[in-house]
Amino acid sequence: MSLSDLACLDLQECSDLPKNTLVAPLPLLRELRCALGMTTINLMLGTQPEVLVSSDLYEAFHVWEEDQAPESDGIDPSQLN
Repeated sequence: MSLSDLACLDLQECSDLPKNTLVAPLPLLRELRCALGMTTINLMLGTQPEVLVSSDLYEAFHVWEEDQAPESDGIDPSQLN
């Protein structure tokens, strides 16, 4: 798994998780730890391939994602790759 794989994560919101928590398989946790360094996010080992995040992280990611989006200029963002 490369860091470019992290750009394609399908985060799934899990309202049962405590705030500031992400659950993912070990290979992804290793990559996240390398990419993020020391963080206050609770990184937990999951047994399924899905990446689950607490509601607050899910919302924060979408706010960040919107800030990263290029100006539309009439371009459909789904066509950018």
